[in-house]
Amino acid sequence: MPNVVGVIQARMGSSRLPGKALRPLGGKPLVWHIIDRVRRADRCQQVILATTTDPRKEPLIEFAQQQGLDVVLEEEEDDLAARIAAAARRSGADYLLKTGGDCPLVDPDVMAKMVDLAVETQADFCSNRVRWTYPLGLSCDVMSSKAVLWCDENLTEAEDRELFALYVRDHPQDFVVTSFENDIDLSDLAWTVDTPEDYEDVGRIFDALYRDGTCFTLDDVLFFLNDRRARDRA
Repeated sequence: MPNVVGVIQARMGSSRLPGKALRPLGGKPLVWHIIDRVRRADRCQQVILATTTDPRKEPLIEFAQQQGLDVVLEEEEDDLAARIAAAARRSGADYLLKTGGDCPLVDPDVMAKMVDLAVETQADFCSNRVRWTYPLGLSCDVMSSKAVLWCDENLTEAEDRELFALYVRDHPQDFVVTSFENDIDLSDLAWTVDTPEDYEDVGRIFDALYRDGTCFTLDDVLFFLNDRRARDRA
């Protein structure tokens, strides 16, 4: 297996939900669940937090280091190309499995299968964001370090640098792009944590399903939500 490194893009300065990375879900910080889920995918030699030099990040950085993560810091908040490239250079990764700090429900099985598909197809970009069939909030990408470093070295527009992964996705003539898709289209569902309302909704899921030492799955969440809707209609 090539050297695969997990990267979590997280921040504390969200305008809609400040400090969300360390807000509690199921009795643990939100970002703890993302770290745990990336590790449970069992494909990554290490996990890195990619964030910025903003002083508001200090509690997040301290927490990540307590959890055994390496940390890379870049000055520009929106320059994700620089951040992820720094993680690639620091780790010597062949592939980066990356997800965002607003995705505490990202599924380990989805991530593991995505890594396997990326390696099998020698993809520069393998993702469930090529053709959406998974809920928003299970979003993750596997990118070759080669593609990430190319973006950092060649993209000059601020928007392209922020959305560098989508730049690779949208240029299949230049990169190997592989779509990772679910058997059932669940793209109408949204499970990210971007707003106070999202946080309350996802909090109810964790209160119902999370128990120490366990990791509930996409199917568990679907069953819980369908059961709750059925009880609400009864």
